Amino acid sequence: MRCARGYGHVGYWSGTRRIGSEGAWDVPLYRVSAPAGSLTVEQKRQLSLAFTDIHCECTSGTPRKFVHVIFEDVPDGNAWTGGEPSTVTKVVGLIRSGRTRETRQQLVIRFTELMHRTTGLAPADIVVTLQEVRAEDSMEWGEFLPEDGHEASWVTQHDLGRLGVHATE
Repeated sequence: MRCARGYGHVGYWSGTRRIGSEGAWDVPLYRVSAPAGSLTVEQKRQLSLAFTDIHCECTSGTPRKFVHVIFEDVPDGNAWTGGEPSTVTKVVGLIRSGRTRETRQQLVIRFTELMHRTTGLAPADIVVTLQEVRAEDSMEWGEFLPEDGHEASWVTQHDLGRLGVHATE
């Protein structure tokens, strides 16, 4: 078990890092839930790179290594909308709070367009939603996250370049 510089312990559960007992997840975290077998490994690779590119472009300063993408294959009978079986693909993103409305809407629009281009699904079959998480409730690399716009000084302050973490421009 690694110590997080006095902020609690860093545990591991189901392959996703969890901080302390409250379960504050690394952010940004994008969870893509799609019908089982509908996305190939290559599509997932392409999507994960594109999610990272889009997030970093829209939120300048976010280190690329902060962007987490998890794909969930949803078996038939495990997704429902309005009481009916659903084949809708869903993207739920946890992002740091403090982003402008324009930034949040750009993320939603670009992720919807990306999913449409990559999967061929109609926009009506894609749901993208964002949830904001306060920086002080999230930890990466054993440190609480900086407020929006303070990424570069935070990376330098905590000497994270040694771990390959760099703020984007």
